Amino acid sequence: MSDAPFYFRIKESATRDAVLKWWRQLEEQRGARAELRRSETLDAVLLTEGFRHLWQALAQTSERRDRDMLAWACVAAALADVREQPAAKDVSFARRLGEQKEKTGKPYMSEMRFAQLQKSRSGDDFLMRLRRALALINKTAPVLSLTDNILHWFQEQQSNQGSRPMDRLAVRWATEYFTAVNAYDK
Repeated sequence: MSDAPFYFRIKESATRDAVLKWWRQLEEQRGARAELRRSETLDAVLLTEGFRHLWQALAQTSERRDRDMLAWACVAAALADVREQPAAKDVSFARRLGEQKEKTGKPYMSEMRFAQLQKSRSGDDFLMRLRRALALINKTAPVLSLTDNILHWFQEQQSNQGSRPMDRLAVRWATEYFTAVNAYDK
């Protein structure tokens, strides 16, 4: 993998900068973080202070579109659970899920749970499964990769999936997850 990850949905550097700045500021805004973490549905997330701050931060970018509001609510809720980023700059969210758990020979997330995450049926279901996945990886996830993946998932739910298989999130996730698993499963 290269040092410069490719993002399907957050291509603008201003958007990436806004997301990272907002996520870092959450550490100081413990009340806002706690409120996001307590929100069980995307509708509840929309009413939080933390989401409002993210939405305002996106105002200066082309990524803020009303039709994507629920996707950004999911981003806010999921990122509220992320405590730190992995040391490696090129690690993706799906690759992180497939990494070996403490030399056990098993990935952080089982194949069955990974498949369930990919097959989430609604935004609320997706958020619940993302939170479980984050707990499994000790709340250490690449912020921008996770953001891009969430936005990509919502885009695929709203429209036809890409005609090119490698443009589909499920294919990308499976490739990254099983690449990580294959690195230690010999």
